[in-house]
Amino acid sequence: MNTKKKKNLPIGISSFETLISEDCLYIDKTELIYRLITTTKRYFLARPHRFGKSLLISTLKEIFSGNKELFKNLWIGQEKHYKWKEHPVITIDFSMIAHKNAGLLESGLAAELDIIGQNFGIKLFKTKGITEKTKFLVRSLAEKRGRIVILIDEYDYALVNHINNPELAQQNRDILRSFYSCFKGLDEHLHFVFFTGVSKFSKTSVFSGLNNLKDISLTPAFATLCGYTEDEILQNFPAYIADFATVSNRSAEEIMNEMRTWYNGYRFSRAEAKVYNPFSVFHYLDEQHCGNYWFASGTPTFLVDLVKSNLPIFSEVDHCWVDDSTLDSFDIGTLPLTTLFYQTGYLTIEDFQPESNLYKLTYPNEEVRQSLNKYLISMMLNIKNAETATVATRLKQVLQRGDIPQFCETLQILLAHIPCQIHVQEEAYYHSLFHMICMMLGIDVASEVSTSKGRVDLALQTPAAIYLFELKLGESPSKAITQIKERRYYEKYLSQKKPIYLIGMSFDYQDKKLAYIWELLT
Repeated sequence: MNTKKKKNLPIGISSFETLISEDCLYIDKTELIYRLITTTKRYFLARPHRFGKSLLISTLKEIFSGNKELFKNLWIGQEKHYKWKEHPVITIDFSMIAHKNAGLLESGLAAELDIIGQNFGIKLFKTKGITEKTKFLVRSLAEKRGRIVILIDEYDYALVNHINNPELAQQNRDILRSFYSCFKGLDEHLHFVFFTGVSKFSKTSVFSGLNNLKDISLTPAFATLCGYTEDEILQNFPAYIADFATVSNRSAEEIMNEMRTWYNGYRFSRAEAKVYNPFSVFHYLDEQHCGNYWFASGTPTFLVDLVKSNLPIFSEVDHCWVDDSTLDSFDIGTLPLTTLFYQTGYLTIEDFQPESNLYKLTYPNEEVRQSLNKYLISMMLNIKNAETATVATRLKQVLQRGDIPQFCETLQILLAHIPCQIHVQEEAYYHSLFHMICMMLGIDVASEVSTSKGRVDLALQTPAAIYLFELKLGESPSKAITQIKERRYYEKYLSQKKPIYLIGMSFDYQDKKLAYIWELLT
């Protein structure tokens, strides 16, 4: 490993100028940025929250402002073919603008435009309406300083934060559509345009006036523009890893493996390139502890609400196959669960089939897999997250020693917390909830596993054994275990030469009790 001198980790810093001036670590993305700015001039990029989009916007701002000195030690600063020309840059970060209602959004955006104009010596105060202000600002600034660069960060912030309130989201959408549409008529005054956001709403919904934006969200050439590749980690973080290894009395390889398992795995295109979550990597190496940093930074409540109302569907999102239209966009009032979980970073691309143009999705890493399931279970069972983690640890321990009765009794305690108002008299609901509970154990779990004679409800595998579960609602657990044996669900596992436990389980909707029967296959 390279042993570069340690710089400060840029935790909480999204300003490129601040990062460089304070001698913070910067993973050099300027070669990719050079390719970006010297080809197409109108872009859109969707990436999850806290993935470096704001730093990318800030970096573009400094490049187009002609601040070459900041880049003297970076790739683009050595590139002789790049012409450092200063352009006036308009940057708007919608996460910093009020959005609780359409009136606040409109007045907040108008005030932001006034401030930008004032910074360039252009008075907009007498101009009414955001469309008029924008047109006057762009035309006046272009006349004074030349063609303009427009950088919009978190373009959809006022929408995604109100997905669970469609009426308000639609009102905010109308304000944004009016603002964005005016750029089409200003094209002759624009040198470069770049939009970022979490989700891609349909063009007719928000981008009706910006059909010339090139969407690079799934483009292989820019798949690693945000996030860090394995090579970038190995080149830039060896000193931090070595420090962590010394403090924890582990090897650098062990630290690297843990970081890879917990924070790598995001894939944003057909290409196989994967990236680490930068937010979690920085916190992991700074605090020298394995935690759910990105997940804890903010899980949208609308996702939890959607999972609650679509629980059977949610249990099937892992390893599901979708086409690019599923990943691409949606509109307010049309909320595909899979699309939202991919665009917000809770699912990522696992595989791509060029013949059918289908993408296979999965959880990106252990941080998301375990944290999401623990969080959702604590919400659905109305218990504290810490209690969920304690029960998960107990479940895993008893399963690893093959104590089926204790496993089922602990599961019963967990299910007893389900509030009566959300009990659903559907087998799929409890099957999905059980699947989520098992997912948080951090062991190999598969749901609806196909065999030659049907599908077993749940299969759990530990290094020592295999556990096959069949779940019923309001029926005898004997019927469930008989189904496993008669349909020989266990046959596909015989080659593994491990003990195979057959467990029939039944949940009684009336008294909220879990009954079970089990046996070891001989």
